[in-house]
Amino acid sequence: MCEDLFLATTIETKLKQERLLRIIEDELQDLPPLPAVVVRVMQTINDPTTSASDLNRLISSDQAIASKVLRLVNSSYYGFPRRITTITHAVVILGFNTVRNLVTSLGVFNSFDGDGTPTALDRNAFWAHSIGTAVAASVIAKRKAIPTKLAEEVFVGGLLHDIGKLFLDQYFPDQYAISIKLARAAKISIWDSEKTALGVGHALVGKRIAEKWNLPPSLTSMVTLHHQPAFAKDHFEITAIVHAADRIAHKLKLGFAGDDLVPTLAPEVQQWLALPPATWESIEAETMQKFEDAKEFMKMATGA
Repeated sequence: MCEDLFLATTIETKLKQERLLRIIEDELQDLPPLPAVVVRVMQTINDPTTSASDLNRLISSDQAIASKVLRLVNSSYYGFPRRITTITHAVVILGFNTVRNLVTSLGVFNSFDGDGTPTALDRNAFWAHSIGTAVAASVIAKRKAIPTKLAEEVFVGGLLHDIGKLFLDQYFPDQYAISIKLARAAKISIWDSEKTALGVGHALVGKRIAEKWNLPPSLTSMVTLHHQPAFAKDHFEITAIVHAADRIAHKLKLGFAGDDLVPTLAPEVQQWLALPPATWESIEAETMQKFEDAKEFMKMATGA
């Protein structure tokens, strides 16, 4: 009798999850595209003939995006002694990739600013965790002395690694509230509780979002595989860094992303990084310091 009841309950749960997965897929299909200027920037940035003035004209066509880029560039996080007043100057100082990444991040911020409806995930706490991960990723990249282009990418990878959570929380707040409660009650990761409560985790949803928006393959890898870096064959190093940075953000309690656990560092990441305890302590200290300087990113993410 108990076995029959268990089987019936299991089948019912599976059917509910399958229905929910179909609804999630439908909502993903209806997800609004990134702002046109963001799409054009991502397309143009890989054109070797593109100049700083070309990028300036492109970004300046959207005054809201342009002004936000300049706010970020002039924030204490970058710490330039003189004020940067044009996008052209920002591109010359920071480089094409950094400006592209800033524009991409701003486009994602705008796409998930919500409509004021209460959700299960505290947005301020969520973005604090994301920014903490981005900062930690940047610090780790510097310690590993990886190529500059990759180091620029890990910041935006850390910033956007959990966008799947935003989607699930915004479009399915009741179900996501159950995921958060389950994670806390069972003391499991939000990634595991999502799969139990909704039948799908935020990493897979993030992958679908990244593909729909045609985000670069490197960024898609960091979003999709930050919990499973061993599978990131073509982009292992940057995905491994975001994986480690996510752990640091949890350990330092920078914001809240759905659970209270400090993830275990994947053995392949630990082996590749090969950092002694003293270096990890130094990375954590620098992350805390730079996190305080990244408040302008928080204002952009939360629409302040």
